[in-house]
Amino acid sequence: MNDFQAYGQWLNYIRSNYDEEQQISIENFIAYYINDYRGFGKHNCKVTYYDGVKRDTTGELHKLGVIGFEFEKKIHDEREYKKSLKKCKK
Repeated sequence: MNDFQAYGQWLNYIRSNYDEEQQISIENFIAYYINDYRGFGKHNCKVTYYDGVKRDTTGELHKLGVIGFEFEKKIHDEREYKKSLKKCKK
């Protein structure tokens, strides 16, 4: 697994090295962590997460999901920061 410097680099790696089912598993891991981070705690995401953990015997897809979540979190936090700056200017 590479040391990804940018979201696009990570995304290209996922698309070129994993089949569609594996990509969906990675996206499900990301969705679980995003919902947990935002405090949503959706039951469906938890079920899908635990099913994915059981199927991911090497842990590789989960690791990629965590990396993807970190990129998504950074994008989300930057967007929220920009929104707060706009509110302060008004």
